[in-house]
Amino acid sequence: MRKRRKEDVRIGQIKEISVEGVDAKLTDFQTVLNLPEGAHAYYQFYKCKLHADTTLDLEYRVRIHITPTLDGVDTTKEIKLSHGDSRWITFSGKPPYLFLDADKTYTVDAVYLDAKDPHTGEWVNLRTYSRSDVFKVEKQVSCWERTPHFASGCELLKHYADDQCIVDATNAWVDAAAGRITVAELDFVDMLDGQDLNTTCLGCCTPAPKGRICEEHDIPSSAKAGTSVNIGVCVENTGSVLGEYWVEVTITGPDYTKKLTSAKKSIDVGRKDKIYVRWDLPLTLKSGTYTIDATLYA
Repeated sequence: MRKRRKEDVRIGQIKEISVEGVDAKLTDFQTVLNLPEGAHAYYQFYKCKLHADTTLDLEYRVRIHITPTLDGVDTTKEIKLSHGDSRWITFSGKPPYLFLDADKTYTVDAVYLDAKDPHTGEWVNLRTYSRSDVFKVEKQVSCWERTPHFASGCELLKHYADDQCIVDATNAWVDAAAGRITVAELDFVDMLDGQDLNTTCLGCCTPAPKGRICEEHDIPSSAKAGTSVNIGVCVENTGSVLGEYWVEVTITGPDYTKKLTSAKKSIDVGRKDKIYVRWDLPLTLKSGTYTIDATLYA
């Protein structure tokens, strides 16, 4: 009888197992903003949406590849996501000064979705996406050169400054979101938010005079119809520059109203002075109480 060789022995199939692959994925790839050269803060420039696996809770890593190479930007983001969840993955950048003569174009040409292997703790690539998503690094704005929307950086700053040359970047963010200014222009404004713009652009802005009507007036307590009196209004310079001021005095009483405008007068910073108008009282003025009001102009 022939002897069966060991290798001829066939082991029977025990059971089939259905294996479900990891179905995590990325969608909605998009550039968000350009980036400013020599940025003073981080700006979001790219994002995509991560959809976690439907059954596994995993730790994910999203990587982007940029051509040409760009320093100062995020290219890797890690996140732990519960199964079935979705999350926007955003990338921000703060490029250094690049000595640009004009805006420079960059491309996100690949995006990688990795997951951490729960057995080994090693990162494993799940999917690779070829992309051609373009953004720019915009040339840095300077004080005296033309910007995309203003005659100079100085004029840009003055557009978002108050009459004391203090910059408020709130509306600049609104305008940037609406596309009315570039991100480089926004960065230049936001860099000086809450500051005197002259600290960066010396001599760009002259603060408007500020003043108030103080209490030390030179006004007689009584007067006679048919005579003339001088009314001195006390004015204080509360601003930061020499101011030129004038007043409009309104006199009202029984059946009478009169407006008198003074000449202009210069008052130094922090000083008080009196600005005078002459009131020629008509002979027909009725007896009674007359009110004197003053409006200050600078």
